[in-house]
Amino acid sequence: MGVTVAMMTIVALAGSGVYFGLKTLENYNPGRKKIQKDLAALKIDLQPFFDDLVPWSEEEMAQLSLNTIRKKAAKRVVTTTKGIFTTIYHEPLIAWAYRRYVASKENALIYAKTSNHEFIYRIKKEMVELVIDNALIGQIDNNGVLYATKGNKPLASLNKTREGQGFPIFIEGKEMGRLNDVTSASGITPRAFQMISQMDEEQEKLFLGLSILELIKGEI
Repeated sequence: MGVTVAMMTIVALAGSGVYFGLKTLENYNPGRKKIQKDLAALKIDLQPFFDDLVPWSEEEMAQLSLNTIRKKAAKRVVTTTKGIFTTIYHEPLIAWAYRRYVASKENALIYAKTSNHEFIYRIKKEMVELVIDNALIGQIDNNGVLYATKGNKPLASLNKTREGQGFPIFIEGKEMGRLNDVTSASGITPRAFQMISQMDEEQEKLFLGLSILELIKGEI
């Protein structure tokens, strides 16, 4: 009886537009519990892609392309887009999903996964909180600078002002590589990166943390 009454109430609210309004309110400036719930949902949605991801390596990273496959967008109260970045040989490397909430400025959640690492981005108030493998790394500002959570120390940066070919990415002041611009890339399967310096695992995670965000933004 209780379930029937509840369903009748939802139908009545939907008919009057109030139900849509409540869903909009739920997705306006969502709190931590809502974000955690949506993050779990994004992971479940992408789960079928995980087993197909090619094992990550330095070679595969160099072969990452600007191409995405299985891209799909669903627009309701919130907009959710998902896809897979591939190598130049069309092998799946990075599965990702982007969810945008109701707001005048960008308010969003991004989840991305390689075969060995996961990246979470919480975009809010013109700052992006970056979590890698369940560890809070810091915040990325509008200029592409990643600051550490403790001490507000600059860890890495992506120069959004093009200097010749691509966008330079620096880690602790050293240029490690460049992210190619999808709007000016040539060829059928343009590479995502121009690698310059050798990186250890921690440097590579920071490099990817900045790069994946820009790659996804180029797709939405």
